[in-house]
Amino acid sequence: MVLDNDFSKYTNYFLVGIGGAGMSAIALVLNGMGCTVAGSDIKESRYTTSLKKEGIKIYMGHYATNVADADIVVYSAAIPETNIEILEAKSKNIPIHSRADILSWILNKSKGIAIAGTHGKTTTTSMVSMMFRGLDMDPTIIVGGELNELGSNAIYGKSDFVIAEACESDGSFLKYNPFISVVTNIEEDHFDYYNDMDELEKSFFKFISNTRKEGWIIINGDEIEKNRIRDMGKKNIITFGLDKGNDIIASNIKYSNLGSCYDLGIGQRIFKVHLNVPGLHNIKNSLAALCVCYAIGLDPAKAVEILKYFTGVKRRFEKRGEKKGAIVFDDYAHHPSEVRATLEAASEEKMQRIITVFQPHRYSRLAHLKNEFSLCFNEADILIITDVYGSGEQPIPGINGKVLIDSLIENGFSGKISYIPGLSDIAEYLNIIMRQGDIVLLMGAGDITRVSDELFRN
Repeated sequence: MVLDNDFSKYTNYFLVGIGGAGMSAIALVLNGMGCTVAGSDIKESRYTTSLKKEGIKIYMGHYATNVADADIVVYSAAIPETNIEILEAKSKNIPIHSRADILSWILNKSKGIAIAGTHGKTTTTSMVSMMFRGLDMDPTIIVGGELNELGSNAIYGKSDFVIAEACESDGSFLKYNPFISVVTNIEEDHFDYYNDMDELEKSFFKFISNTRKEGWIIINGDEIEKNRIRDMGKKNIITFGLDKGNDIIASNIKYSNLGSCYDLGIGQRIFKVHLNVPGLHNIKNSLAALCVCYAIGLDPAKAVEILKYFTGVKRRFEKRGEKKGAIVFDDYAHHPSEVRATLEAASEEKMQRIITVFQPHRYSRLAHLKNEFSLCFNEADILIITDVYGSGEQPIPGINGKVLIDSLIENGFSGKISYIPGLSDIAEYLNIIMRQGDIVLLMGAGDITRVSDELFRN
């Protein structure tokens, strides 16, 4: 495999697995930079459809002949080394690089703003992106989800700013040297890659230490130790949170109509913030985003004004519609903290019952966090658990949806609970039990969104 760090010499990029959220975003940015981009995937998706509209050649299926014109081949984390296009590139000595290699090049050669955290990073990245665009900063944007206001997960901008989501799941975010690094939180996850919580924490602090000397570090001061960062010799640190010891604070929080408002405190100045997305977790996400604006000297009053028009990201408490008088939401939550935050946001709007359908994501996550999962559904009146969406993992003996139900019962879950392993049966069941005033939450990072599609098909 040929290795280098300067990709500007390549013209023809071929992306294996181009239809994924992360890879399609890279494709859009490379295309905006003037590169010739093509790629392959095993099936059509909304991402491949949007790429075709931009003139990007998409091959359905993986074939050795697809890479014939490639100067460089880029692969996603989901692509195995045995992929025929990867093998063909190796045989022809075509340089092969990961998505993270290309993203780090794009980010590191610019004023990169890298947003990391166990959860909240997609929404925070989207909020920063919207405010920068509204303030005519013309950034390049690379998001892990589809920003409603953008209608896409990426855009190429002509300024020196690159705003990108930095994923910790496989340690690849350690390749970035951002001008601004943001950490929304650090919680237990990804133990298919990390050995334990200590190793995960060390990885996050290594990410923080890679921030450029003249740059800025933004952290959730309610949860992350500022002094630990100062010990690295870093000086430009901004903390956010609810505690008064932070640099940027939210207070006087009020919830209504699937949104919230709060007082934003920056030193002696107070600004009223209105959000059209629900929950305390989104208030914290907005604080992190506003810190980025503050760090580079943007007008906070104008930033706050733009933020009130933010309507979210696809599959983040996304309203799919109403049926039988019930409101159905689709949400990406797949970590206990995310599940709890989504349910708490729903409970603020509760009229009748909260019906939750949860699809566990990854056997390793459920195995390590089974007890935490059994304690995060307390706001649900009716809970439906499906089987695990493996996301490429091999099953772990004894780890399935049923074991989560057993754990929920052991820990005193008081609502009604059902185990419906297959998604194909859930829409029919929901049609039977839903009634006027219910909130229905479909949660998970797998293919649980198929249930809402089926629900509104009939």
